[in-house]
Amino acid sequence: MERHVVPPITVIAVAAAAFFYGLYTFAQTGGRVTSFVFITAFLLLCVLSVFLIAVSVAGKLLSQGRVGVRSSWKKPALSTIRFAFFAAAGAAIGSYSVCTLQREQRPPQTLAALPTVRTLIAELTGEPVPAGSDYYRIPVKLIACSADRDEQFSASGIVQLFVPAALVRGTYSGGITRIGRAEQSEMAAPLLHRTAVFAEALRNPQECRFYVRGMRLAVQGKFGKTGTVFYARPVQPVFLGWNSPLSRLRAFFRFAFMRMLYGWGNAGGLLLALLAADKAFLPAECIAAFRNAGLAHILALSGMHLSLIGTAALQGGRMFGHKSRAAWFSLAAVFLFVWFAGAAPSLNRALGMVCIAAAGRALGLKPPPLSVLCAMLTVHIAIAGAEAITLGFMLSYGAYAGIIIFGDACARLMAGKIPPALAGSISASVGAQLFTAPIVISAIGNIAAAGVIASCMVSPLVSVFLIAGLICIPLALIFPFTSPLLGYGLNAAYRIIFVAADFFARLPVIAPESGIQRAIFSAAAFAVGVCCVVLAYVQRKRTAAAFPRLT
Repeated sequence: MERHVVPPITVIAVAAAAFFYGLYTFAQTGGRVTSFVFITAFLLLCVLSVFLIAVSVAGKLLSQGRVGVRSSWKKPALSTIRFAFFAAAGAAIGSYSVCTLQREQRPPQTLAALPTVRTLIAELTGEPVPAGSDYYRIPVKLIACSADRDEQFSASGIVQLFVPAALVRGTYSGGITRIGRAEQSEMAAPLLHRTAVFAEALRNPQECRFYVRGMRLAVQGKFGKTGTVFYARPVQPVFLGWNSPLSRLRAFFRFAFMRMLYGWGNAGGLLLALLAADKAFLPAECIAAFRNAGLAHILALSGMHLSLIGTAALQGGRMFGHKSRAAWFSLAAVFLFVWFAGAAPSLNRALGMVCIAAAGRALGLKPPPLSVLCAMLTVHIAIAGAEAITLGFMLSYGAYAGIIIFGDACARLMAGKIPPALAGSISASVGAQLFTAPIVISAIGNIAAAGVIASCMVSPLVSVFLIAGLICIPLALIFPFTSPLLGYGLNAAYRIIFVAADFFARLPVIAPESGIQRAIFSAAAFAVGVCCVVLAYVQRKRTAAAFPRLT
């Protein structure tokens, strides 16, 4: 009789995710049981650990003493206890992450009264992201602040800096020539008030000419009501230097990269969105076309981009001759791309899975994709709870889980009926759409009816465009006179992609109106995926039963 054993990492991941999202939702309603759940789960984990160790030691002692004791009845009980052990481990991880996230979301710690704060000294820990049409949102780490009466205080904590969109978009104009220098203030690593270097920086203010992770700024504005959001005034902040030379180097490369792509027009804007997650140069109609066609995931950095970068680097690394050297070159290229593009939940997920799979191969193991995904989900929730509550995180993990679970079942059902390459593309799109349908409907309110077909048609075009862009960029750097010709070819490819996306964007969308309709449609979409899994399992059982048994 065939037994299906659920891997321990899957139990841990499911328990961690369930407790994390459950406790976080409960905390948003005012409940305060997170610490109690964490302590209870941790104590239960300790008790079960001691019990399992004691049972293992007792079993060895009995086997050494050759005591004729029937222990078959213990197996179900031990399996249940092991399951409870792994579930308790997941509960402890999920509840601990919620506790950490609640601490991060508290108002900043400072002796100044937050309503009186008018200037912040902060370090940017992320890239600007549009927050509506009027502001860009940037996560920052506080260093110091000043109040109404020029009172100066140290400060700590993480807040969201809302910068007027006009300030950020102004720095993206094609006339920018360089990033603002900070000759005096770069030497002031702590950037504390009442120091000679800091006073010199304020006497000779340098306006911020670019917003990028690692910069330190003096921003004028005021806190919101919750104390976790700081609204900047419509005045460019004062640039105060970098947190490290590496951040300055990254900013220089990003700025030079943007300046080069700006000359390629719309094609450069699409390349910038695909390689740096920045849609600054991409026309609004193109963004809307991708969103309405159900292709927004293509413009968000994801495992697809990481896979293309790694594959291109692997092919380029084969010039070194040895296969292992090419693999290391590919891995280095992937790390360099993530460092340049900036941390995003989907990129972190893809990079973490690559590292886990590589570690497994180095140990002589071949972990299945679902186990690798569950391991990364557990680690990601444990160390970055703030990312776990973002839509990008949920869609990234949900889409990949759908490809593994639902997509694999669809591929088995379509095997032999359509060409394998087409079956793989369709099954991956169907699996991702069905698994993430509840998330998309609850967060956005609608879903593109032709999303699967659009993904199968447009994704290959975007992949070819991205590979062509990766080839054109070094060519344009080595031979600058070829840049206009390369830009013309890329813009022709861009027009093909835009026309295809715009065509699917004009098709009707599914938009349930009430909450009950959304719940019914979400459940129905997910149920279709479950039915595909069941049908594929039945088909596999029938195929196995049709083979003659060897006696």
